[in-house]
Amino acid sequence: MNTKEIVRPAIVLLLIAGIAGGCLGAVSAITEAPIAAQEEKTLNESLQAVMPEATSFEELTDVEKTGTISGVYLADNGGYVITTEPGGFSGAVSTMVGIDTEGVITGLRVTSHSETPGLGAKATDPSFYEQFTGKSGSVAVTKDGGEIVSITSSTITSRAVCSGAQEALDWFAANGGAN
Repeated sequence: MNTKEIVRPAIVLLLIAGIAGGCLGAVSAITEAPIAAQEEKTLNESLQAVMPEATSFEELTDVEKTGTISGVYLADNGGYVITTEPGGFSGAVSTMVGIDTEGVITGLRVTSHSETPGLGAKATDPSFYEQFTGKSGSVAVTKDGGEIVSITSSTITSRAVCSGAQEALDWFAANGGAN
């Protein structure tokens, strides 16, 4: 085997890889800003959904985040939106909880999860998450003495969402207080 038989295919492969890498870099640069804008839009829509009385939100980066709390936002109406990631049946169940100045939940959404389709995934249905609106103090499923009716065959997921809501309420009580 001579060197020409080895070098020529190696150079062709190197050129193909270089061109493909350049194309991927160009596509990444072109789509970076639109992706960031879409993510920002989605975040703002979610914040607005759980705190409809507010018009703007400021992420608080200097606050202590305990437990599964992953983010805290201060709304222009004095309320807070708190994101949590409690563990469900198949992994983290990311929740976003709006809490008004009196410590009452204004809205809750499950923003991402890996729960079982048709079971735990029903945590994203309004019939489940709307139960949290107006709740304060302690939040739990009926099996645990609370008022939240769990999703049929998905008590673990239901408890995870309740846990996220409770963590948000506890953070508010410890840090935001009720006016």
